[in-house]
Amino acid sequence: MKKYIIKNKKVYYNYIIKKKFTAGILLKGWEVKSIKKKNINIENSYVKIEKNNNIYIIGFKIKPLINNINIFKKKNRKIKILLKKKEINYLYKKNKIKGFTIIVISLILKKPWYKIIIGLSKGKKKYNKKNFILNKEWKKKKNINKNIDLY
Repeated sequence: MKKYIIKNKKVYYNYIIKKKFTAGILLKGWEVKSIKKKNINIENSYVKIEKNNNIYIIGFKIKPLINNINIFKKKNRKIKILLKKKEINYLYKKNKIKGFTIIVISLILKKPWYKIIIGLSKGKKKYNKKNFILNKEWKKKKNINKNIDLY
């Protein structure tokens, strides 16, 4: 059973997601406490793969709790992601292709562990975004018309 802690709402508007991966993340104690209180922001976060096959989340903002304020806590530190070697190699190859990025889709709680859903994605053009909005509005109108016909 998985429980969504936070979702990146703009992902499906800005990107076409080709493939999704569920990965573990390495967190510190104060970060877990802050996530439980939902003091996090994943809007501008993305995934970076380094040459030694380590994967990190960048831009994952965790705000420390007020009673736990400490000067040495980094709010924007790189957080390591845990994936299988095959998945890391696949993402590394695809990330080198122009236009592909790896972004954070959501943060979930799966039993006692926090996991992250990342997606291999390609950015949408402006006209694709306009079509997305038009299709969404059309579906709403279609559903309203069906409800009217029933009565």
